[in-house]
Amino acid sequence: MPTRRELNLAIFEGKASGVLWQPRLETWIGHHRDRGTLPARFKGMSHLEIYDALRCSIRYAACAGIDWLGSDPEVVRTQEKRPNQTLYRIKTPRGELCTVYHDLYDDAGRQINHRIEDFPVKTVQDLRVATDVVNQQTFRADPEAFDKAARAAGDRAEPTMFLSSSGFTELIKDWCGLPGTYYLLADHPAEVEAHLEACDRRDDRMIDEALKLPCRIFNLGDHATNEFTPPPILKKYLLPRWQRIADRLHAAGRFVHSHWDGNSRHMLPFLRETRLDGVEALTPAPMGDMTLEMIKEAVGDGRTQMVVLDLLPVIDFLPNCPTPRLLNFTKCVIDMFAPRLILGISDEISQTGEIEKVEAISNLVDKICGLAT
Repeated sequence: MPTRRELNLAIFEGKASGVLWQPRLETWIGHHRDRGTLPARFKGMSHLEIYDALRCSIRYAACAGIDWLGSDPEVVRTQEKRPNQTLYRIKTPRGELCTVYHDLYDDAGRQINHRIEDFPVKTVQDLRVATDVVNQQTFRADPEAFDKAARAAGDRAEPTMFLSSSGFTELIKDWCGLPGTYYLLADHPAEVEAHLEACDRRDDRMIDEALKLPCRIFNLGDHATNEFTPPPILKKYLLPRWQRIADRLHAAGRFVHSHWDGNSRHMLPFLRETRLDGVEALTPAPMGDMTLEMIKEAVGDGRTQMVVLDLLPVIDFLPNCPTPRLLNFTKCVIDMFAPRLILGISDEISQTGEIEKVEAISNLVDKICGLAT
């Protein structure tokens, strides 16, 4: 029986015969640890020990080794705390941007939500400032930090590291919001495309450093969805980026997958054109807008099939979903996508999810094909 780390890499290499069970549990663990509500069996355990107790792999345990740097001393970042807000300011020679987060706290004073209330980029001049910020972003490989994290993870998983999101989805998530991004694209396409070109150059600087590390698997945290990146946008701005990054990483003997969460049905026909090795977090109906059959058609078949990561909807881990129904769905996923499958939760178990279901799936995978050690 291979170790979880060996199986993790073998799945990407197309050499695996088993299924790796690799749910992301950090949100659940952190929530219950902070509130003192961890089940008694887990108290005093590290998060890695909790994964071991549940007999599952861990995806981003060794995500360390790239330091984000700022090369321009004239770019100054400050933070201001208010009762229910946090203001993050970036001051540059060309102007200042301010992102306003709305903060929510529970009765014990713990922060339970931290969401953007007011995006910093509203005008084309703001966008030029944001482009300046991207242009000054530099990176540095830290092999010692990578090695330390990889040794801590041990045989639990092959290290997987984050690279940057696409420039287009960063506009939506961080700079402008969804309506603001599309208004700017309609009114000032040249400036938006100049910003995206700056993001592409930033990606290359980051990959230059990432390739100094022995990491074999990388993730692009794109958060691509029908609403964010419909086919016309995907074809023009994301598809060339995915192809370029995939080709570069493949030439260096590495693997790369992208994070597509939410509704992705209209993007699926373009999946294999990306030249990516896999796709993370596709969410089947009824939570998402696509069936397992649609996903199967998009990723292909046999040894040339793309690797699919996750596929179990997070809502099925809530108390209202019977465990037998979840296990039957899991069997269908394994039958359809193994051995090019890294089974997980699309995309993380929630704070109110039933952790017993994670263990039930460990037992199911062990029964079907043997659980990696």
